[in-house]
Amino acid sequence: MDSLKHHKVLFIMVIMFMSATMSRAKKTTVVIHNDLGSGLSLGYHCKSGDNDLGYGRLGVGGSWFFRFKPDIFGRTLFFCRFSLGNESHYFDIYKQKRDREFEKFGCTYCEWKIRKNGPCKLNKITNKFDVCLPWKS
Repeated sequence: MDSLKHHKVLFIMVIMFMSATMSRAKKTTVVIHNDLGSGLSLGYHCKSGDNDLGYGRLGVGGSWFFRFKPDIFGRTLFFCRFSLGNESHYFDIYKQKRDREFEKFGCTYCEWKIRKNGPCKLNKITNKFDVCLPWKS
C-alpha cells in the first residue's frame, strides 16, 4: 500500500516539474529572408508535425517570421518547401537538435537568408550569414 502511495506522489511531482519546465521554455523566433537576388520572389510553405503555417511568397528582400515554444524533449522540427523560380527545395528550417540555444550555432532568434545554393543562418559569433547548409532535396 505504501508503495502505491509513493508512486502517486512521485507521479504528481513529475507532472509538476514538467509543467514548470514547459511554462519557462523560451519562445523561439524563426525569420526567413529572401536573398535570391535577380528579381526572384521566394515561395514558401512551412510546417511541423502538428502546425501547418501555410503558404506565402516573399518579394526580393522580403522577410517573414513565426514563433513557437520548443518541445522540452528536444524533438521540435519545422520544415519548409521553398520555390525559387522553376526550382523547388526542402529544408529543415528549425531542427531542435541542431538549433537549440546552447549548441554552437543555436538560437532563440534564428535568422536565415534563403539563397539559390541553400539557406544561410546568421552566425551569432561573426554576425554574418555564414552558416550555410545544403538543401535536403
